[in-house]
Amino acid sequence: MCLVTIRPFEFDDSRELLEMEEAIFNEPNPLLYAMIENRPMEGFIVAEENGEIVGYLLGTLLMDEARLLLIAVKDKYRRRGIGSKLVKEYVESVRGRVSMIRLEVRTSNLAAQTFYFKLGFRFIGTVNNYYRNGDNAYIMVKPMENMTLFL
Repeated sequence: MCLVTIRPFEFDDSRELLEMEEAIFNEPNPLLYAMIENRPMEGFIVAEENGEIVGYLLGTLLMDEARLLLIAVKDKYRRRGIGSKLVKEYVESVRGRVSMIRLEVRTSNLAAQTFYFKLGFRFIGTVNNYYRNGDNAYIMVKPMENMTLFL
């Protein structure tokens, strides 16, 4: 059981998040930079343990749909439920305001697909050349209450 707290992003978290992003993905994400600069009021949460940021999630709302844009957990903190805790916190924060949560995941990233599937997300389509390097993505959605997917 992890002793992690989930809290809203604060501007003072910026350096630590950018260092974590570089360590995990080996390249800066322009979206993360933009969101740090714009300081969104909601949908940007961090996981913290003993004063150290160990993960983050960035989401946004578009009309009646929530989008999960970025999620990351430091390598040495993985498989401790932190990613699940971040997603569940985000789901609760948008509950009652959206009909579904949508995300895109690399078609080659089986671990992430399995993670999202366990959290109630389902495949609904594919986007070719979604990522900057030309990789394809699966679209996954998690219906919220009173929502039926027509496939």
